[in-house]
Amino acid sequence: MILRRLAISAVLLSAGPALADAQIGAGPSTVTPAAPQNEPWENVSHINGSLVKVGEKQDYLLSYKKFNISTNPIGWIMGIYGVSASYALGQNVAIRGDANYFSLENERGYEVGVSAPIYFRRVYSGPFIEPGIVARAFQSTDSYDSGCIDCSSSTSTLVGPEVMFGWHWSFDSGLNVAAAVGAARNVGGAANASSDPEPVGYFRIGYAM
Repeated sequence: MILRRLAISAVLLSAGPALADAQIGAGPSTVTPAAPQNEPWENVSHINGSLVKVGEKQDYLLSYKKFNISTNPIGWIMGIYGVSASYALGQNVAIRGDANYFSLENERGYEVGVSAPIYFRRVYSGPFIEPGIVARAFQSTDSYDSGCIDCSSSTSTLVGPEVMFGWHWSFDSGLNVAAAVGAARNVGGAANASSDPEPVGYFRIGYAM
């Protein structure tokens, strides 16, 4: 009889911690319920579940679009018709070519250029420095005036290196805006042309794909 009581006591003692754990586990839950989902995820701007402001995913992604084509819509109104095309060679470097035709009141001319914008952050985003080569020719004359009788004209050309500094804004849609200013130096134009640095720059709205 004594041995039997000792055995029962031993069983109860061994089961005590398990019963206590079961009682604790049966207490009220402390887990906070998840917030209700009132919009499907395809309607929310996010990256891997983290919310991102609409249009700003490009600020967080390492991937980039390869090709960008752009123009200056204000220039088309003023008589400056041009287009620029860029191709990304890597995460921070692109190659760009542009062609422009000028049809102003007393001037006609063209400008073509090739450059390699170097982006500090990522292509088509943020600050960049853009070395390149530009060639342009302008003809100024009074013959474009309807009342011209004894017309005279002059031609100016520029061929040489240029360096610009600018900023590029890109959005999730592929639309982007770029602006740059700098200087070019004439090294291959007319013999009587000035070799002093001349200001250059551009403003363009484009679409990257």
